Amino acid sequence: MVITTVASHKDAENLARQLIDDCLAACVQVEGPVTSHYKWEGIVQASTEFRLTIKTGNACWQDLKKQLVKLHPYEQPEILMLPVTDTTEGYLNWTIENSR
Repeated sequence: MVITTVASHKDAENLARQLIDDCLAACVQVEGPVTSHYKWEGIVQASTEFRLTIKTGNACWQDLKKQLVKLHPYEQPEILMLPVTDTTEGYLNWTIENSR
């Protein structure tokens, strides 16, 4: 499972479609808006963002990361890979079959 955030719903939808079209993800969920609080260039900030939860197989991780870095609108995007330690066999198979 991979998580990233973007500033607009349009950016989130575009990234989701591209990752699905490229067979890098079996499913992308878009959530939000959420409020992110962080420090950027020494200044505490708060921004409205949309979170993408990307379901993919381990074999796709490196290609997915490269594509996210390439397509992401942020200068320094949050791209987190969280290993899934357990799921149903059917969901695992579906995820692997629908991501290269």
